[in-house]
Amino acid sequence: MSQHKHSTVSQNGRKVVVTLGYDRPLDYVFCTVMQCAEGLAEGEEVLYSNLGDDEAGTDLQDVDYFRPVLSTLGIRVPESVFTEVQLDQLQRIGNRTVVHD
Repeated sequence: MSQHKHSTVSQNGRKVVVTLGYDRPLDYVFCTVMQCAEGLAEGEEVLYSNLGDDEAGTDLQDVDYFRPVLSTLGIRVPESVFTEVQLDQLQRIGNRTVVHD
């Protein structure tokens, strides 16, 4: 699976880690948003997961679905995240992790 990670602060001041990616074995795109506990760089509390989203689940094929999801959470990620996930999906890339600043 490919993972594209971006650490940021949501509009309400929460530090979050967004991970978008492509799962090659199951052939779907995914997104998780984890809120970081104070003093931690990695996520601690799940704010969003495609697995808990009836519209996304493990059937989703369009990474652009997550644009309004992230917007609703007050989170902005670089355009490169969406572009790279789309390329991973087109080329069926797995075992790739990229951190986007």
